[in-house]
Amino acid sequence: MPTGLKTFASLTAIAALAGCQQSDSNGALDAADAVVSMEMMAPAAPPPAMAVATDAAGKTSSGPPAEVAVRAAQIAYAYRYGLEVPADKGPALMQRHEQACVSAGAAVCQVIGSESTRYGRDSLSARLEIRAVPAFLTPFRARLEGDATAAGGRIALAATDSEDLSRNLSDTEARMRALSTLRDRLQQLLATRTAPLEQLLQTERELARVQGELDATRSALELMRTRVATSTLTITYEAAGQLAPDSAFRPVSSALDNALTVFMQALGGLILVFAAILPFALIAVPILWIVLRRRRAARILKAEEPVPSATDGQP
Repeated sequence: MPTGLKTFASLTAIAALAGCQQSDSNGALDAADAVVSMEMMAPAAPPPAMAVATDAAGKTSSGPPAEVAVRAAQIAYAYRYGLEVPADKGPALMQRHEQACVSAGAAVCQVIGSESTRYGRDSLSARLEIRAVPAFLTPFRARLEGDATAAGGRIALAATDSEDLSRNLSDTEARMRALSTLRDRLQQLLATRTAPLEQLLQTERELARVQGELDATRSALELMRTRVATSTLTITYEAAGQLAPDSAFRPVSSALDNALTVFMQALGGLILVFAAILPFALIAVPILWIVLRRRRAARILKAEEPVPSATDGQP
């Protein structure tokens, strides 16, 4: 076909297409929406059965596709350690570990939580939880045994927990790509299509919903990536004295330490009893005093009355 005839045919087809779009905008929008939905729901094309491979000599040959490199497993680790140390050295050891994390910087290590409880002289319960990159945790964990030994204690518990997030990461990434594609197409529909106000509002609501799901999926993906890139370490500090008493005289010294407490508790109980009886005593004591006084007066009057003699009443 001559070049001029081809150009004329192309211009005619473009004009006809433009006229159809202007006369039936609603149908065009519905058709575009249908295409978007069908394209999003359509499964991905299967990989070709044969592929062209290049050998070491630079020649190409037809054959099975080369083995795809397997993606490294995305595993989130969590470490747990239990230290038995003297009660008087446990808080200082925990503070030193916490300070080491803080000094490394927030980009390397973060303190998630810490707590310490002390009861009496030999009771201690403390806990420290941090999140850090492997480059910090590896030498930090290696120093824990030396720190416990230097404080006069030992490591009583060492455990490692892991969770494979490879499939969750892959599914979340695929969902985010699909949502991003759908969002872009909805934005394109709003920018290039003309439709009644109701359909435009419906498309905008759908775009807002898709954008919300995309943001939530992105946040979940970042959280999983953070769990893979960093690991948590939980250290508990327990007093070694709870398992091994100080000496054979420990019961006596403990009783002497608690003697004042027992005495004050008994004194407090007596004060409570006196406080409970006092209102009744304020009422009962005056009444009893009045009754006793009247009985005493009656006895005195009876004693002062003359005793009649045997001759009284004779003529």
